[in-house]
Amino acid sequence: MKTKINVWLIGVTLLLAFSGCEKEVLNRESKSTFTEEDVWSDISLAQRLVFSSYNDLGGWGWPQTGAGGFLSTASDEAFMLFDYGFWPISSGTIDASNMGVFSDSWAQAYKSIRNINIFLSRIDEVEGADEETVNRLKGEMRFIRAKAYADLIALFGGVPLVTKEYGLTDEFDAKRDSYADCVDFIVKELDEAAEMVPLTVSDDDWGRVTRGACLALKAQVLLYAASKLHDPASTPNGPLFEYDRNDKWQQAADAAKAVIDLNQYSLMPAETWEDYTRIFLSANPEIIFARPYSAEFDHPNIDKVNTPNGYHGWSGNVPAQALVNDFQMDNGKGIDAPSSGYDQKNPYEHRELRFYADIVYQGATYRGRETEFYLPGGLDSRDGPESWNYAVTGYTMRKFMDESLDFNKGLGTQPYIFFRLAEIYLDYAEAEYHLGHEDVAREYVNKIRGRVKLPPVNTSGQALLEDIRHERRIELCFEDHRFFDVRRWMIAEETDGKNAQGVEWKKVDANGNLSPNGKLQYNVVSVQERKFNPREYYLPIPLLEINKTGLEQNPGY
Repeated sequence: MKTKINVWLIGVTLLLAFSGCEKEVLNRESKSTFTEEDVWSDISLAQRLVFSSYNDLGGWGWPQTGAGGFLSTASDEAFMLFDYGFWPISSGTIDASNMGVFSDSWAQAYKSIRNINIFLSRIDEVEGADEETVNRLKGEMRFIRAKAYADLIALFGGVPLVTKEYGLTDEFDAKRDSYADCVDFIVKELDEAAEMVPLTVSDDDWGRVTRGACLALKAQVLLYAASKLHDPASTPNGPLFEYDRNDKWQQAADAAKAVIDLNQYSLMPAETWEDYTRIFLSANPEIIFARPYSAEFDHPNIDKVNTPNGYHGWSGNVPAQALVNDFQMDNGKGIDAPSSGYDQKNPYEHRELRFYADIVYQGATYRGRETEFYLPGGLDSRDGPESWNYAVTGYTMRKFMDESLDFNKGLGTQPYIFFRLAEIYLDYAEAEYHLGHEDVAREYVNKIRGRVKLPPVNTSGQALLEDIRHERRIELCFEDHRFFDVRRWMIAEETDGKNAQGVEWKKVDANGNLSPNGKLQYNVVSVQERKFNPREYYLPIPLLEINKTGLEQNPGY
């Protein structure tokens, strides 16, 4: 079908991108907005346009970066007290006219793609700019565009590939390209961008795209493409969803190994759980690519959003019991395994290091005192201050939290991590498993386990695959991976289709009545009814886009 694409004039875009820009950008009269002529005549302004485009990558609260809801809430990792549009996902009621937290995902991605297409078509007009600088800016923008397409195909399957600037009167063929063609395009873009950006950056440039960032995104895209969701035998199938390549797992393995072979990154040591928490608080050698934040500029106050109400936090993205149960004991056994040492009366004793680094639980020492999630009278319960903000699952998130920060007086500076070496090791392990190289798969899984003092796995076959998946579940929790992992593995009916649960702690007397002097005990409680429909392995394309373009809708919507 032929239609006309709506394109904003770049001047409008630049007014938005540069409003409030610092006056020292140019050695000229201070201006708060800039015209097309300004931008394409000065490399400093063109560079500012690139920097503003980094916002399109997302960050804390993705896919709604202005809010505090994490994508974990749309999976079996967590529950979001304030919803923020997650209910249509959790309840299985999402449709093309009610997409909840994903309502703007399509439009925002194509807005970013459009602006980058314009940039790439005009940047060579800038006079006096050296070739190295221009190439680097092109590489950064091609990475950002590739990331937009990677997000789109992970959510929707094959999408229209728009790679050039269109005018208001230009005809645009509004059709969805095949999933395989989209993957091929993304991979080609990242390979070329990797040669245009530096291998490393200075501390002042930390957060800009590097070769490692390009190769890490490529590894993720190829891992997703190789997974069961995109197998021709899976449903739905056809060109919009399939990646039918005989060497798909080799592609994924090679891409992950290319990141490792850069020899630029290393796992941060973790002798204690406190060491592990520090991985997520500031720049370090494990992080491949992240979005830095400054306390001087507004961004989601993730410490306030995710801290218990007894500290005047909001208890927002609260961990679910299913995730808590999946943390192993410190001997490396699951809580249900024979001789694991798990004590139902003391469920948080002798758990693995990452549990204490990631989860705030009843009785945990947090921000200078022991937490009190119990009734009656617990400071962090619904009897505590700001009772509407109590942690309904009986847990809050510790991962990413800066306990030295007074979040009621200022914002934290924790980076939002897109890629780190631990993920790449797990990508590589999964791909090598599917290639039949179980020894290599075990080696890289055990690098992750060894870092946190867990014994190595020695399994094979399906059991080894489950161990690999388990390590992704725990190591990458709350990092926006689980939502996509359970879909690409096609296990979401088992995970996201179950009700979200938590624990309710109470002090009760001998008669079972609440008493401040009673014995502390807990019950498992349901906090949200959830449902997953098979059609939700892909999101619906927004109805507005369907009505404008006649694009083919995803099955089931």
